Amino acid sequence: MDTNGKNLACRNCIERKPVQRQESKAVQENKAQQEAMKEYFCKACKYSFKRARHISIKTCPYCSSSGSLMIKGSAARIISDAAKMKG
Repeated sequence: MDTNGKNLACRNCIERKPVQRQESKAVQENKAQQEAMKEYFCKACKYSFKRARHISIKTCPYCSSSGSLMIKGSAARIISDAAKMKG
């Protein structure tokens, strides 16, 4: 019987480790690495780059312009920021 007790399953299938759990660990590690980095975008030269969160960036490393850097965010964050600006 399967682990849920309702379906028949062979012993090999029951003892096999799910592949999904192994992939989810890799996905979690990737997310942790992305959270450690901050993405920037220069409006002047259109240069995109990443730096560690603890590093403060004031000028673009490519064109050296100051005041034209934007911090990139996820779509959900951008939408929530836009909603806050509305009202």
